[in-house]
Amino acid sequence: MKITFHGAAGEVTGSQHLIECGGARILLDGGLFQGRREETYRKNRHPAYDPATLHAVVLSHAHLDHCGLLPRLAAQGFRGLIHCTPGTAELCDPMLRDSAHVQEKDVEFVNKIHRRKGQPEFHVLYGLPDVEQVLDRLTIHDLHRPFDVAPGVQVKFIEAGHVLGSAQVLLELDERGQRRRVG
Repeated sequence: MKITFHGAAGEVTGSQHLIECGGARILLDGGLFQGRREETYRKNRHPAYDPATLHAVVLSHAHLDHCGLLPRLAAQGFRGLIHCTPGTAELCDPMLRDSAHVQEKDVEFVNKIHRRKGQPEFHVLYGLPDVEQVLDRLTIHDLHRPFDVAPGVQVKFIEAGHVLGSAQVLLELDERGQRRRVG
C-alpha cells in the first residue's frame, strides 16, 4: 500500500490523495487548487499522476477544493466511477457547472488583457461537456454501508457534519492477505 499526497499537504486547497493497493489506484478527492491565477493554472493543468490510470475516485464532499478538478481529470482520460454520498452528488451538479462558467468568464477577461499585451492566452481547465462526463459517473452510496471500489479496497462513509453530504472516508485495504484501515 502506498499513499501519495497531491495537494492539501503543506497547503489548504486542492485535496488529492492517491492510494495504491494491490494494483488499484484510487484517488481520495479530486480537488481544484485555488490561489494566484498563474500558480492555480499550472497546478490544476498538470496533475502529478496520469488520470487515465485511476480506477476510481472517492469524494468526501462537494467543496471545489475537494471535487473541482474532476472534470479536468475526465478530460485527461479518467474513466472510472466517482463514489460519493447522496448529498455530495446533489451539490456537485451546481458546483461544477458554476466552476466551468466562472472559468470561462475569468479566462475571457484575462485573455482580453493578454491579447493587448501580446502575451499567450489562457485556456479553461474544463467546460460543461467535461462536467457532464463527471456527473454521469457519480455513484451514490449511503452512510455506514461498506462498498467495494476496487479489488481489495472497501470504503465506508461516516457522517462528517461539515456540509450537506460530507463524509469521513474509512478505507479497508487488503493487500496480499494483510488488512489495513485508513481513515
